[in-house]
Amino acid sequence: MQILLFLATLVLFGQPALAASRVEVSWRYERADNARTESGSRSIEIPPLGGPGLVATDPGIEKTIFLAQTAQTLVDFLDRYENACPAPVRSEIGRVAIDCATPRMAVASALRTEIQAMDARILANPRLRVDQDVVEVLDLTRSLAANMAQGHAPVGGYSPPQPAPLHGALYFAARAGGGGLALGGGGAQGFGYFRKLVRDGSVPKADVLTVEGFLREFSLPLTRAEACSSLVCVNPAVAVDSEKRRLYVQLGMSSNVTEEAFRRDPLNLAVVLDVSGSMGATDGTEKSRLEWAKDALIRTIEELDEQDMLSIVLFETNSEILVRPAPVRDKPALIAKVRALQTRGSTNLEAGLRDGFTLVRENVDRLPGYEHRVILISDAGLNTGVTDTASLERLVTEQANARIGLTALGVGENFHQSVIHAITNSRGGNYLFVQSGEDMLRYFRAFDYLVTPVAYDFNVAAFVQGLGVEHVRSYGVTTEGGAQPSRNLIDLKTLFFTETGGAILLEYALPQAR
Repeated sequence: MQILLFLATLVLFGQPALAASRVEVSWRYERADNARTESGSRSIEIPPLGGPGLVATDPGIEKTIFLAQTAQTLVDFLDRYENACPAPVRSEIGRVAIDCATPRMAVASALRTEIQAMDARILANPRLRVDQDVVEVLDLTRSLAANMAQGHAPVGGYSPPQPAPLHGALYFAARAGGGGLALGGGGAQGFGYFRKLVRDGSVPKADVLTVEGFLREFSLPLTRAEACSSLVCVNPAVAVDSEKRRLYVQLGMSSNVTEEAFRRDPLNLAVVLDVSGSMGATDGTEKSRLEWAKDALIRTIEELDEQDMLSIVLFETNSEILVRPAPVRDKPALIAKVRALQTRGSTNLEAGLRDGFTLVRENVDRLPGYEHRVILISDAGLNTGVTDTASLERLVTEQANARIGLTALGVGENFHQSVIHAITNSRGGNYLFVQSGEDMLRYFRAFDYLVTPVAYDFNVAAFVQGLGVEHVRSYGVTTEGGAQPSRNLIDLKTLFFTETGGAILLEYALPQAR
């Protein structure tokens, strides 16, 4: 009897210890509208360990886990494929022939094996097997494997990362649910370009796709998120896979600002447009980079009204002011000027940016209550004037300190992502890639959000209490070069509202069962 009582006591006292296992989330930010610092915290109990399959506090996390892991698989296989064939070496008799077909076929075969596992996982999950996004991603992955089996050299991609270290996340967006708008920290949208290349029968280079760019394509709401009563809220959801010894934490962000209530401030805006010779390339699309850029500028003009102040700067070998700052009253005349533009010269990006900032700065003190911003549209191929990224970063940082933000629209197959990332990694900065009708429509829909900072210096910390877990990976947050952070802290200089949502997912290894 005493033994039974002792065992019962262990069970009774053991349950509270398990129930005490929680994920604690805290956050802090500076409001963009009044510079006031606000903070908050929330926690959620971790489901009991030991059950079969995935046990989650929110059904929405299942799709997030699948898509995040699929994105990482795609990124890994693109890297394997690109590095499967070594660069040719030169000998006394010339270049030595390299057999690329065999190793590339091996990568394609390995990806097909992964696809079989994905397919089985989808069929076993009632929610995933009827989800259109999941089915489309699986079909796209099949197409990629078929393209790899052809053995073609990888295409697309960006310039190599610059040596100067970058800080902060490239992109973070997450929809928490609860009725308010989702928020994000700016960054690149690489999925559309990746999808285009795969559908065209190509194998993209490894740096075309990032996990956060992939996740940004999808709305991944948490269906049981608490209502948000502040400008920014963070809601955690938790899932436990006891068999695989994994704990997942999805962080959803929301706001008490609804889509219906949101209104952007009037703009004091300069658009800086690249008209250099490289903008004449078509990159396999139906029109040139400049035509895509002109479409983006025309879309911008159409979004403005008489309250907004607009100037337009062109740059090639030199910089030219096409339109001085003035209220937007005659849109047809402005659009006609844009349609008439042609490519010429080389690329002096710094000269164009400097003139754009100067035109905006003329009216900063005269226009209180306005959002002061430069929109740069370029392939970022620096070859004239100031060409080092560090100098451009200093220029943009100086202007950010003067309350002038920068939005960059990247165009072109060889868009220099590392340059644009560096110069928009400042307070109030963001960027995206535009090279399809779908991308242009997304820009058009999201324009008001892109030019409206919500909060600055946003920090989030997530801690797992009561379990000896080890942080394995973060999905949806990257730093320079695609490296995954090994810490649980999110640190973003600026938050913007976003219509697409996206997600951030933290993966932990649970201690081995005894």
